[in-house]
Amino acid sequence: METVNNIIYFESDEEFTDFCVAPFAVIKTSEKGTMYYEGEYSDEYKKCLKEGKTFIIKDENSQVFKRKCVTKRVPIAGVRTRKDVAIQLAVKGIEQYFGEE
Repeated sequence: METVNNIIYFESDEEFTDFCVAPFAVIKTSEKGTMYYEGEYSDEYKKCLKEGKTFIIKDENSQVFKRKCVTKRVPIAGVRTRKDVAIQLAVKGIEQYFGEE
């Protein structure tokens, strides 16, 4: 990760995903009482969005840029199991990489 002006550059989709996603999913309860898990954004990602920063992944074939979302497997907070769950989060502030900084 490298910052130039108000742009943060990432070397890969994986690096950007690690930056965006909080380390744990959280358990929530629906209005009908059904329990489910949900992924969360990292505090750093939310802070950078508030500050108006732009994100660029240095991969002209970035799937994150193409889909405008990140996907990652993370453990559920407070649950003692070795099983991780897949979460998917939409991302904002991302722009296409054109081969130069």
